[in-house]
Amino acid sequence: MNGNEINWDLDSERELWRSICAPNSWFSEDGAIGATHPRSLWYFIQFAWGVEFYFRKHPDQVRWFIDSIHGPFITWLQTYLLQWKSNCQNGGTDRMYLAVILPRGFGKTVSATKSASIWTHLDDPDMSTLYCSATSELSEDILNTIQQVVEGKDEDSWFGWLFGNWKKGAREWTKKFCHHGYRQARNLTEPSLDITGVDIGMTGYHHRQHWWDDPISKNKLREGGVYLRSVHEAVNASWNALQTNGLMVFVLTRYLDGDVAGKHLKEEGIATWDGMPCPNMTLFSKIPMGQGVWHVYFLQTENELTGEPVHPLLWDKKKIAEAKARDPEDFACQQQNNPGTGERAPLIESQLPDLFMDYKDFRFTVPIESASVHLDTAFKTLKNIRTGDFNAIGVWLKDARRNGIMYLDTDLLRWSNEWREEEFNDQVVAVLVSLRRRAIRVSHLTDEIEPGGKAGTYKNRLIALAKQAGCRIHPDRILQLNRGGTNKKARIRTSIGHWAENYVRILLHKDMQGKWIIPPVVLELFNQILRIDAVEHEDIADALADGFISEIWTQPQQLYINESAFEGATPMQPGDEVMRDLSGHPFHPGPSLELFKRWDLAQENPNDGHRGTDGELMPRDPV
Repeated sequence: MNGNEINWDLDSERELWRSICAPNSWFSEDGAIGATHPRSLWYFIQFAWGVEFYFRKHPDQVRWFIDSIHGPFITWLQTYLLQWKSNCQNGGTDRMYLAVILPRGFGKTVSATKSASIWTHLDDPDMSTLYCSATSELSEDILNTIQQVVEGKDEDSWFGWLFGNWKKGAREWTKKFCHHGYRQARNLTEPSLDITGVDIGMTGYHHRQHWWDDPISKNKLREGGVYLRSVHEAVNASWNALQTNGLMVFVLTRYLDGDVAGKHLKEEGIATWDGMPCPNMTLFSKIPMGQGVWHVYFLQTENELTGEPVHPLLWDKKKIAEAKARDPEDFACQQQNNPGTGERAPLIESQLPDLFMDYKDFRFTVPIESASVHLDTAFKTLKNIRTGDFNAIGVWLKDARRNGIMYLDTDLLRWSNEWREEEFNDQVVAVLVSLRRRAIRVSHLTDEIEPGGKAGTYKNRLIALAKQAGCRIHPDRILQLNRGGTNKKARIRTSIGHWAENYVRILLHKDMQGKWIIPPVVLELFNQILRIDAVEHEDIADALADGFISEIWTQPQQLYINESAFEGATPMQPGDEVMRDLSGHPFHPGPSLELFKRWDLAQENPNDGHRGTDGELMPRDPV
């Protein structure tokens, strides 16, 4: 051995890396084995799985696995996997729910579904894992890759060197499942590694952990029909098959507001949220943040607050701009994980707070001309009931100053898919009575026309309900509209354009700390108007869109000079138009003597451009 050679003990090195890369195999502060290296999963992915060696062999490949992005994510994942293991070892009976929501191309399947799941087997040889995907073929691909690694066939991986060949001594080893040779208990019926897909359903086994990796196929989603329902049924079947203290993991990107992540995060709630801030406040409409069960790690391709790329090696500003231009809806889903938003959305979430108005300020400063009440009656058809459509009631309050501003009375917003007709009618009466007690006249009441040749039947019921509530609404102002067809979303989108143009105020209350109180039904409305093309149900937005039909709302031609004049000025009176022309300001004329002189001059010269030959006021262009 010359002086440049090092007598390296490979066995000691292997033992060291085995202790680093396996959970519960590191040394604690007192020197005892049983702790876990703080970056155990990171090093397992990098070396035992072989990501690092793959990139070294393929320098032409973009290095998606970088410490600044994946370091915090892998630490988060390791923390919760260890917490789940510890809870089970201590007799815990609760499940662990993890949602990994990362953009396309960020390596979520390799780093989470494949690597992290096998990492959990290292200190528990009898672990059973089910891999689930959109199709059984995709699940087979996942299992095949894992089998190649754990039997030592992957040349980029240290797995065989560190932990041996798990195919050796395996009881069964097929492309659909295997009982690997590392397993100790031979009496377990659940395979060590098993697969399923949306297309084949569940077996009768009860695994310790289920990993759902992108359960939705984009191409099949385009076909419509019952596909999405079949996906939800498959995930629900998985939920029932999982052991009672098992681990459920979603590893996916988003497609729709009602996709797998959207449905479960909303209905079961979020316990913790890490990574980047949640861009969708409507996820908390049913269960407040922190009171749910899902632990979420979330990343986007572009930071929506700063406009900067999150992973510049994969997506720089140029690529992001190109992707947005090519398909903004797809970019919003699969890169931003925020379906229904994007460049073409008429309203974005950051604009909403500018529309909020405190009820206290409203009551003291805003004169109300009338109210319009808008209904969505899903109970009328069995088809709507079966699809889970909602009944909705919304109220717009019209500003008496003719400035075009409509005030959404959120205290009177109603929404349910459980009401029968009698219950819905009771809600209508309650809303009308509330308006009557506040001395607010109801100018219009809108509803959707009945299908199947039954048009007008419910209108008679509405006339009776108005009388019951003590409201006088002329039958001609109870409008039954045709909201169906392909123009439904276009109607909603057009109405939301008026929100973006600042013609809407959302009336809300504040708590003792001065923070806005946003009820769940209002959050659901926000979801519907912000994600028009992604939501499953748009019943509230559909009903409220009636507030901007021509029979009820007209865009004002008078443009005001400043915001105070726009919202807080005295209502215009006859002659104000002429006074503005004389003084140069609509609500603040000049000195009285000068004003009178200008008025006299205007009377002596009636054809000065303000009046026609017959003395009638001529139309003026907006100022």
